[in-house]
Amino acid sequence: MRFFVSLLAAGSLLAGACGASAQAKAPAAPAAQTAPATQAAESASFRPTEINFSGKLYSPVKLSVFLPYNAKITALSAQIGQKVKRGDVLATYEIPLETRMDEKTRLSPANIKELEYKMAAADKEIDRLSAKGRELEAMSQRNMASQQSLSMNAKEIEVFRKEKSSIGEQLSLARELLSDRVELAEDRFGKGAGVGKVPKDGIVKAPTDGYVMWMNPELRNGVKLAKESELFQVGSINPMIIRAQVHEIEAQKLKEGEAAEVVFDSLPGKKYAASVSRIPWAPMAATLQQPSYYEVELTIPNPGLELKEGLKGQITIQPGK
Repeated sequence: MRFFVSLLAAGSLLAGACGASAQAKAPAAPAAQTAPATQAAESASFRPTEINFSGKLYSPVKLSVFLPYNAKITALSAQIGQKVKRGDVLATYEIPLETRMDEKTRLSPANIKELEYKMAAADKEIDRLSAKGRELEAMSQRNMASQQSLSMNAKEIEVFRKEKSSIGEQLSLARELLSDRVELAEDRFGKGAGVGKVPKDGIVKAPTDGYVMWMNPELRNGVKLAKESELFQVGSINPMIIRAQVHEIEAQKLKEGEAAEVVFDSLPGKKYAASVSRIPWAPMAATLQQPSYYEVELTIPNPGLELKEGLKGQITIQPGK
């Protein structure tokens, strides 16, 4: 009887322990389920909602104009900020006498005329030898000319025909070169230039449509400048582009076409809209230990032409918006 009482008591104690253990383990499940949500909320709180970096304004197309010779400036037809079209005259310069003499030699048709003379002489020799060949053929039929003389005459005709072909190729090349030189001379000196003709004054022209963005500080009427001196910079300024070096982490979050807001320290109180227009796949040069930076481009409208090349701006982008 005591044995059964002890057995029942042990069973009750075991059941109580199991119940308590189950109750102790039950609340742990919701805690495990809420842990990922808490981590996500914490990571979201540290994730930046916008990207900020700085960049500089540049003209998307800017071409330089150079002085082709050592020359004196005689007239200026353009000023900084002036709108120009491709081919407009920007300045006029006096062509030095030695340069005019050299250019006349380059534009001379003397070489072409010499080749034309050689071509005519070759034609004349071919005609003469052809007539001689017909005579020899007739004499050969009367046994008055040998086959050797006929063969030699035919070989001479073939030599002159090859010479004529070579002269023809040289003549064609000489005519093309002269045409190109005349075209180049007209571009440098105006319509007054031509075959054997070089005017006293040359011109420099706008290489593209746009605005005169820069002039050589020494550029004045009457000043003498050295050959290859840069005279003007002509470029487009609407729209403009912003180039910025963006850290690799931020660059990966950007997408082409994303909107951006730009402010400039030199234009306080104004905000400008821009958009990401180019994200390179290759970074700028860097050492192995340094992080990579990408030269990102943004396009910014400039209808009022108040933005100038070189202005530094602060760019703000909210990814995904």
